[in-house]
Amino acid sequence: MYDDIAKFNQFYQARLGQNVADLIRRQLDLFWHVGSPLPSAFLGYAQPFLDPKPPIPLGLMPARRGAVSWPKSSSVHNCLVDPLNLPLPDVHLNRLLLVHALEFEHDPGQCLDECWRVLDGAGRLLVIVPNRSGLWAKAERTPFGHGRPYSDRQLRRLLQGHGFIPRQTRRIAFMPPLARPFFQRFAPAIERIGSRWWPAMGGVLLVEADKMLYAPSGKTSRLQRRETAATPVLVGQSRGALSPKI
Repeated sequence: MYDDIAKFNQFYQARLGQNVADLIRRQLDLFWHVGSPLPSAFLGYAQPFLDPKPPIPLGLMPARRGAVSWPKSSSVHNCLVDPLNLPLPDVHLNRLLLVHALEFEHDPGQCLDECWRVLDGAGRLLVIVPNRSGLWAKAERTPFGHGRPYSDRQLRRLLQGHGFIPRQTRRIAFMPPLARPFFQRFAPAIERIGSRWWPAMGGVLLVEADKMLYAPSGKTSRLQRRETAATPVLVGQSRGALSPKI
């Protein structure tokens, strides 16, 4: 099970992980560049996909997994959190990215409730999860082979039930989840062919959604938050992985 931050680091340092990170990074450019005065954030593990240049998003990393300092070249912008009780005020964020997050939560609905609470009225959410019908959901040597994979319909229904309006769905990572040099060498060509001829088979599912201003009654936690004993702790500036401090 991918419950240790060191395993994520190890995967994305390898050639296979770097190829996946490149694919995801290309999908994020339009999502982040919004020109809003409100801050943005990611929940989960997104460092391999982000450019550490201002404006730098706030990193919210699950406490059970540990964290690494972000970004390494400047002051730390990440902290350890409980994904079901985020340490942020209401309507605080303009953009929120969930990656390597929702599929690992035992209560994904509560996690989305918290996302709804902290997003501004014009805020937007991008969820990245393993695609249930893709090969990557079965690849246990990668982080996409762990947790709960989703189909497009399942994820859209979950979002709609917790205050979001899905706007756009994309699938990427059509290359096989194999580290052999042959597949890595031809990964760009495989990606182009797969996206054209087998669009449903992409290993990674991305769904972008708007915040619904009037969320379904009882589906969000904006008025009542679950109390926990865990206190978020800022991550110190260290080059190694840090263990959670609760």
